[in-house]
Amino acid sequence: MRTAPRPTALLLALLAGCAARPTATPVAEKTAAGAAVEPATPEGLLPGIPLDGLSEQQQQLVAEVAQEEFCYCGCPHTISQCLRSHGGCHHAKRMARLTTRLAMGGLPKVEVKKTLERYYASFDRPRRSRLDVTAFGPPLGDEKAPITVVEFSDFTCPYCQLMRPLLEKFVIDRPGRLKLHFKPFPIESHPNAVDAAQAGEWARDQGIFWPFHDLMFSRPHQLTPEELGRYAGELGKDGADLEAALHSAKYRYKVEGSQAEARLAGLRGTPSLYFNGRLHLVTDYSEWMLEFTLQDEEEWQEKQGWSRDEAN
Repeated sequence: MRTAPRPTALLLALLAGCAARPTATPVAEKTAAGAAVEPATPEGLLPGIPLDGLSEQQQQLVAEVAQEEFCYCGCPHTISQCLRSHGGCHHAKRMARLTTRLAMGGLPKVEVKKTLERYYASFDRPRRSRLDVTAFGPPLGDEKAPITVVEFSDFTCPYCQLMRPLLEKFVIDRPGRLKLHFKPFPIESHPNAVDAAQAGEWARDQGIFWPFHDLMFSRPHQLTPEELGRYAGELGKDGADLEAALHSAKYRYKVEGSQAEARLAGLRGTPSLYFNGRLHLVTDYSEWMLEFTLQDEEEWQEKQGWSRDEAN
């Protein structure tokens, strides 16, 4: 059984951040008619939502978004109204927490609102892509897990290097909930990226994909055909056969097919993740965000849509 690599300190620093929490400035809420009501603090507009770590400006941003955006539970309330008068709605709490996370990441208000809209819209069936994983196994994790995560990645990409340990630990720590399929998307301008991607597909055919995957990620600057052949030998396979496959471009067509599929699925760069065909649009790969979107995916799959709260 593979053990999960530990996430790097650099990755965690990139994906997390906090600031001292100052006293918040009151924010005035608007009624539907546009008349101002009594000023309220962000805490009053967002009951039950932790605001620790947010600056005064970020708290104001979250409060404003909560007053302007409607809860996706189907009720006719904004997030703030839902939090204050519709206490049984778990959607408003989750939407507010995501808004807080986005604000903490430094996004301006307009981008927070755009990201919220894109994130929740991405769950709709027409926006999901059908990604073929039949020739890209075995997955990391339980093959019977209900949630399939597809990662398009490049062995030479520094961002893929940063995300890899956290993503793999995330999957391994959640047995039975999700499985991870790796699909190649080499950046052609990166030295040896295409050879490494083809070598990965050779390793699949040899039954050593994940050990070979780990070796290549551990040596991203040593991926010439000759070096890849030596890695095959380290794993008890015929390195000369791998080198011959690379020289003949035996797996080039398979790699190019994976790239074409990713482009059709809206890939914007590497790494890119898809949860049951849904592109993960939030550029946050922290454990918090991955768990948040996994829970949303589990609800969507169980209910075949969002669960609806009846009370108003």
